[in-house]
Amino acid sequence: MKNHELYARQLLKRLNLREKVAQLSQTVAGYRGFCRKGENFFFQPAFYSFLEEYGAMGAISNLLRADPFAVESFADGIEPRHRVKVANQLQKEVLDRSRVPIPVLIEVEANHGVMALGSEVFPTNLGLGCMFHDELYGRIMTSVGREISLSATQMGFTSMLDVARDPRWGRTEECFSEDPYLIGRYAQSGVKGFKVSNALLCCKHFCAAGDAFGGLNTAEVNVGRRELHDIHLSGARAAVRAGADVVMAAYNTVDGVPCHLNKYLLRDVLRDELGFGGILLSDGWGVTRAVEQMGMDAERGAAAVLRAGIDLSLADHGAFLHLIGACEKGLVEESLIDEAVLRILKKKYELGLFDQPYTEDDGSLVAYLQSGEQKKLAYEAACESVVLLKNNGVLPLSPQKRVALLGAHAANVYYMLGDYTSLQSEEEHNTLLEALEERFEELHYAAGWDFEGDDKSIEQALALARSCDVAVVTVGGSSARALAEATYDRHTGAASGSEMFLDCGEGCDVADLHLPGNQTELIRCLKAEGIPVVLLMIAGRPYAIAEENELADAVLTAWYPGLRGGEAIGDILIGRVNPSGKLSVSMPASAACLPVYYNRYEKTKENAKRKAYNRTYLDHLHPVLYPFGYGLSYATFSYADLQVERLGKNSFRISAIVKNESEIGGAEVVQLYISGSGNSVRRRAKELRGYERVYLMPGETKRVSFLLGKEELCVYSIHERYEVEAATVRVMIGSNPVLPLEAELTTEAEDAVYVRVDAE
Repeated sequence: MKNHELYARQLLKRLNLREKVAQLSQTVAGYRGFCRKGENFFFQPAFYSFLEEYGAMGAISNLLRADPFAVESFADGIEPRHRVKVANQLQKEVLDRSRVPIPVLIEVEANHGVMALGSEVFPTNLGLGCMFHDELYGRIMTSVGREISLSATQMGFTSMLDVARDPRWGRTEECFSEDPYLIGRYAQSGVKGFKVSNALLCCKHFCAAGDAFGGLNTAEVNVGRRELHDIHLSGARAAVRAGADVVMAAYNTVDGVPCHLNKYLLRDVLRDELGFGGILLSDGWGVTRAVEQMGMDAERGAAAVLRAGIDLSLADHGAFLHLIGACEKGLVEESLIDEAVLRILKKKYELGLFDQPYTEDDGSLVAYLQSGEQKKLAYEAACESVVLLKNNGVLPLSPQKRVALLGAHAANVYYMLGDYTSLQSEEEHNTLLEALEERFEELHYAAGWDFEGDDKSIEQALALARSCDVAVVTVGGSSARALAEATYDRHTGAASGSEMFLDCGEGCDVADLHLPGNQTELIRCLKAEGIPVVLLMIAGRPYAIAEENELADAVLTAWYPGLRGGEAIGDILIGRVNPSGKLSVSMPASAACLPVYYNRYEKTKENAKRKAYNRTYLDHLHPVLYPFGYGLSYATFSYADLQVERLGKNSFRISAIVKNESEIGGAEVVQLYISGSGNSVRRRAKELRGYERVYLMPGETKRVSFLLGKEELCVYSIHERYEVEAATVRVMIGSNPVLPLEAELTTEAEDAVYVRVDAE
C-alpha cells in the first residue's frame, strides 16, 4: 500500500510559496474558464494567466455547470460526449504549464444529481428525507459518484449537513429534515455510497445555516453550544465517521463569528472533537465575505481564515492569494500553509491522479447515462418521497375518470426540479401533463392560476373543470431560475418558456408562507362549484395551507420530485403505486407560528395546568397543520406487542409487531421516539431515535426491531460532553403523531459516548 502522506510531504518540499498558495486558491471558475466553438473547446485568457503567474492550479470549480448563473446552454456548454475530452484537456494544460506537475482537482455541483447537461435530476433533499429510506439515498449517491468519476472530474458538492429549522429559508429544499437523527442517517449513507467511486464528496454546509435569523440566507445564527451539539452537528458527525473527504464551511456567523473564521467550529469541533482529517473548503466567495464582515484588510483576513481552519478557497476573487503577502510579512506561518497544501496533495495521491491524471474517453460515461440506472433510481425516489396528507376517499383515481389538470407546474418541467438544476433537453423528461395524459383516458389541462395573480386564468379553468369528474390542482412555488433556454429542441434549435417565477432556492427567502399568486382563489372557486379537488403541492418548502387543506378532498405534497416526478405522481394518483412518504419537516398552520419543529422541550405539569404558562398562541391554538413523521397510505397498518429487552448497561432492543390490515400492499415507516427527564439538562418532548421502512402484503405481519444504545440515549450535559444520565426514558413506537405503543426503561450514568474517529 502506498504511503500517500509520505509522497505528499516529499512533493511539498519542491514547491515555492506561490505554488503552495496556488494549490489553495480557486480564482478561476470552470464554467468561465473555457469557450466552445462547434465541437472544439478553448480555455480563456484568465485560465492561462493564473497558471503563468502562479505556476500551478490546485482546483477548479463547476467546470460542467450549465444554468443561468453559468450562462451556458446546449449550444455552448459541455455535453456528456464532451466531458471527458474537456476535462482531460484541462488537466493536460495544468500539468504542462506547471513547474512541478501536479494534477488539478476538477469540481462539480451535485446537490440532487450532477449539475450538468444531460445528467439525471433526482428529487431535492427535502423530498428524499420524506422517504425515510437512507439506503436508497446511498444508492443514489453511488450513482452520482460514479457519474462524477466517469466524467473525469474528481469532486462533487452536495448539501447534506443543514437542518431545516425555518421554512421561510429558501434553501430548505436542500435539507433532508428538521430532525438531526434523520439527517445523520442520510449523511452516513450518502457518504458511504459515494465513496464506492473514485472521487471526493464535499459535504455542505458547516454549520447551522438552517437556523439563521428570520429564515434569511447567510444571516446570523444565535445558538448555544448545547443546541449546536444536539441539533446541528449530527450530520457532520455522521459524515466524518463515514469517511467524508471534504467539508464546506457555511456563510453564516455562529454567535457572532463567521464560520469561515470560527476556529472553535472548524478546528476544535470538526477536527479535534469529531476527528475530521480531510479538506476544509470555503463556500463561494466565503473568504471574501468573512473578511469584509470583520473589517479586516486582505492579507490579515486571509491569514485569519487559514488559521481558523479553511484549507481551500472557492471562487474567492483572489482572496486566498493574499496569503503570499501575509506569509512574507510574518502575518501567518508558512507551516500553516504547508498543513493545508499537504491535505490537498494527499487527497490527490489517494485518488491516483499522479499515476493516472487522465480518463480514457471510451464512451463509458455516455453509456452509463443511457443505461437507465439513474432514471430507475430517480423514479423510485420520486415515488417514495410523495406524502399523502389527506384523503377523503377520492384517491386513488380510476384511469377512466375525466380529469381536469390545473396549475402552472404541470406544463413546465423546471417547476418540478428545484434549484441547482441545469438546462434540460426536451427528450430527457416528461412534464406532469404528459405523464397524466398517458395514464388517464380523458385529461384536460388549463393553467388555472398565475404566480402573479391573473384572475382571467381562473375562469378558463372553471369552465374546463365543470365538465370533469375531478380537478387535480398543482399548488406551491418555484426555484426555477430565468433560463436563457428553458427547453431546447436539438432538432430545430428552438427554445421556449424562458419566463420563470422564483420564490424559493438560494437567496430566495420569504416572510409569508401563503401560496403565491391566485392559487388559493382557484381552490375556493372549485369548492364553490362542488368539484372534487385533489391538491398537489410542488414546492421547496412547506407552505401554510390550512385553508386550502380544509377545502380540498385530498392533499399530497411531492416537493420538487425531479425529472421522473411526473411518472411517479401519475402512478400514485391511479393507485399503481401506494404512497408511503412521511413528513421530514413539520408543516405550519401559519408563518406567524414559527418555529414549529417538533423536537422542542416538554411542557411541565404546572405549565399544562396554568393558562398563563401554556405556551400556545391565543389566535393560533394549533400551530402545526401536519406534524413531523406524518403521512397516509392507501393501506392501513396496526401496531402491537411492544417488547423491551435490556442487552447491557445502556443497551436495549426495542421491538413491535406491525400488520397490514388492508387489502392492498404498502410500505410503512415504523418510527421509534424517546422522551424523558434529565438530571443536568432538560430532555426534549420527543426525539426520533430509530425508523425502519417495511413493505407488507395484505394481512402480512412483521416484527420490527431497533437497538437503543449510548449514542441514542445520551444528552449534551452541563459538563459540555455527551453523557448518559441516570434517568427514566419513555420509548414510543408508531407513525407520528399516532404512537400507540409505549414503555419505560431506566438508564445508568455513563460518560464518553461519542468517540472521535482517527484523523486521516
